Amino acid sequence: MTSYLGHEKAEQIFRQSLARDMLHHAWILAGDKGLGKAGFAQQAAHFLLNSRNRPTRFSATQDDEAGHLLAAGSHPDFRLLRRGPKGDKEEKKARDNGLDSLDEHDLARNIKVDQIRALQPLFQNQASISEYRVVVIDAADDLERAGANAILKNLEEPPKNTIFFLISHMPDRLLPTIRSRCQMLRFEPLNDHDMRAILKNASPKLSEADLDALVLAGEGSPGRALQYVEVGLAELEGLAREIIKTGDRDNHLKSELSRKLSLKAATPRYRAFLERAPSLIAEQIKYGATGQSLQAIEKWREASDLASAAVPKALDNQAVIFRLGSLMGDLAPSPRQK
Repeated sequence: MTSYLGHEKAEQIFRQSLARDMLHHAWILAGDKGLGKAGFAQQAAHFLLNSRNRPTRFSATQDDEAGHLLAAGSHPDFRLLRRGPKGDKEEKKARDNGLDSLDEHDLARNIKVDQIRALQPLFQNQASISEYRVVVIDAADDLERAGANAILKNLEEPPKNTIFFLISHMPDRLLPTIRSRCQMLRFEPLNDHDMRAILKNASPKLSEADLDALVLAGEGSPGRALQYVEVGLAELEGLAREIIKTGDRDNHLKSELSRKLSLKAATPRYRAFLERAPSLIAEQIKYGATGQSLQAIEKWREASDLASAAVPKALDNQAVIFRLGSLMGDLAPSPRQK
């Protein structure tokens, strides 16, 4: 059996609650995006629904009846609520290829109250094949107001043997009445060892250099790092770090970086780099020389403002990347500092 990677403390808290017959009926899984909260909820659901052969620990291997049914989306005692397609065109695409085939802009703005109401038949009968019923809401932050009030009623009068997992990236924005009826389980960034293991498992062909770059870029978030794998960010990170190191006085590296990200086909890489660039500069604040701190802060502020405005204001990709590269290059140590 392969153990589930990361968040051992959260797993221990959850399993001990079950072992002591003190399992809370509702949990808020709180933390930044990409930390693995949804994966944890899936593992916890498998753990609870596998009542016939419950493992001693969460397992990445789910080769059993509960695991097969969960993977097929057909377990009768499990429900996953997410934002649905925003229109008829997107709904057809989701029917043909699955909801995961939709991009962010293809999804509805909120989880609708009708989706919460559709849960009620599940609660009117006993669990079908398991000891528990499990409902995962990913993410509770996306509930429209009426939907939040509807799920609150279920939390106030919880159906017997039903466990709710509310994934939240911003728990402070949830209704106080929802927070008060849930047990908070906070998720922290993963350590480098777990990050490397997850990345290797997901992308076995990654080189050691790419792994090193992605572990740094992920900043403890496997979801973010895996997103960067998909867009090939490791190569761009290498160029950016070389600019920070050398200053790129002849603009060769900045020009290459701009060229790679200026094509229309490079849009996903461009957006990923916009997200990453301010963090690279922030690293200089944390680890750089004391004398550079104020300068680095000013560069970070300008880079953050530019990166956040680039897409909404449809700024020229090449000009944006060149300017970000220049801000990074300005942080290179002078010859006296080397």
